[in-house]
Amino acid sequence: MTTPEYPDFIFPGIPTTYSGGLQLQDQQSAWAFLQTGDLNTAELRFEELLEVENHFFPAMTGLGWVDLAEGRFQEAADQFRLALDQKKDYVPALVGYGDALYRLNDIVNALQVFRRAVESQPSLLRVERLVAELSLQVMTDRLVRARQSGKDGRLTDSEQAYREVIQASPDSAFLYVELARIKQQQNELPEALVVIGQALALDDTSAEAFLLQGDLFELNGELELAVSAYARANTIAPSELTSDALSRVRSVLRAVDLPMEYQEIVTKVEITRGELAALLGVELSELLSDAGSGVSTPIFTDTRNHWASQWVIEVARAGVMRVDGRYQFEPERVVRRGDLAEIIAATLLLIAEIDPESGRRWRAARPRFTDLTSGHLNFDSASIAVGADILDVYENDRFSPIRVVSGRDAADVVAKLTDLLERVR
Repeated sequence: MTTPEYPDFIFPGIPTTYSGGLQLQDQQSAWAFLQTGDLNTAELRFEELLEVENHFFPAMTGLGWVDLAEGRFQEAADQFRLALDQKKDYVPALVGYGDALYRLNDIVNALQVFRRAVESQPSLLRVERLVAELSLQVMTDRLVRARQSGKDGRLTDSEQAYREVIQASPDSAFLYVELARIKQQQNELPEALVVIGQALALDDTSAEAFLLQGDLFELNGELELAVSAYARANTIAPSELTSDALSRVRSVLRAVDLPMEYQEIVTKVEITRGELAALLGVELSELLSDAGSGVSTPIFTDTRNHWASQWVIEVARAGVMRVDGRYQFEPERVVRRGDLAEIIAATLLLIAEIDPESGRRWRAARPRFTDLTSGHLNFDSASIAVGADILDVYENDRFSPIRVVSGRDAADVVAKLTDLLERVR
């Protein structure tokens, strides 16, 4: 015999530890008939060996290979299983059993059997290649099933499928992220936090994982930890989603102990100077504090008993909001678009000290206004505010400087300033 008919079949040799008295040449003779394609004779010879010794597992394995060559895959699997019952780590039977299961399309069990074979004999290159291919196939199939189950609302099935995929690929961080989302949908927040922590232990550069961790902390009421997670996500991959989440939770944290008047600002049809000072003082406290450092406390004659007096002092120290010559802040005066543009421009100039290039760009911006000339009192400030995308113009490029500012509009402006400050730092 020069060219074997079945080169991938593994000869079922007799282990040196085998205690039976059969001769190796009998087994070799039966195998030779198989490899020349004479399957009937090979089957007969293996059966003769079993008649002499009915527990002779090498011959059982030989019969399994004959069945496999004949295309009798279930019979082959049963025969290899009988051999493995006699010797569970017998490599020729393991490989044959894996091949039979593979042909029966039992991919999961075939993969397990092939892995056992490679563990016992690492030099099985064909089997090692199959392990790699089937591992990818099994993981892909299970991942598809896990995702589809999640979409269909079958969360328990989805979780089980994800855990099976993770068992096959325990170092894939994205799998833990997807499993954590399923646990979130199941409203099992503590376990979801454990899973997302496993994802970040594998990959601490994943903005998606930090964003989900922030969501979970926020839902669990752990707002300080949520801010930390959102901040990491926003640092790794800045986006509108991450900056909005960060701004939202920071606002909630700051609002916890704030007076009711502050919490009602966004509902106001008209915002006052005192209310705007509070918004700026709360949301931009660090920027204003740095700008006002070393500046003496201004004297006011009309804010002593006002609920927002502490923030009025901060914005005045920082030079963001002006005081008239009578030392009056006028906290109850309604804010108009022209006033707001002046305040925004002053705030942007403070941010420009951190990022001079952006400051030069904002100053150089010359948006077109149909209702403001270059000599208008608010023109320069409006140009900077619109050039920095903090304020918008209305239809026909109208700025509308005397239009009253609502609480919601002011809150949106302050949020944009906060996001901009986060980006330039």
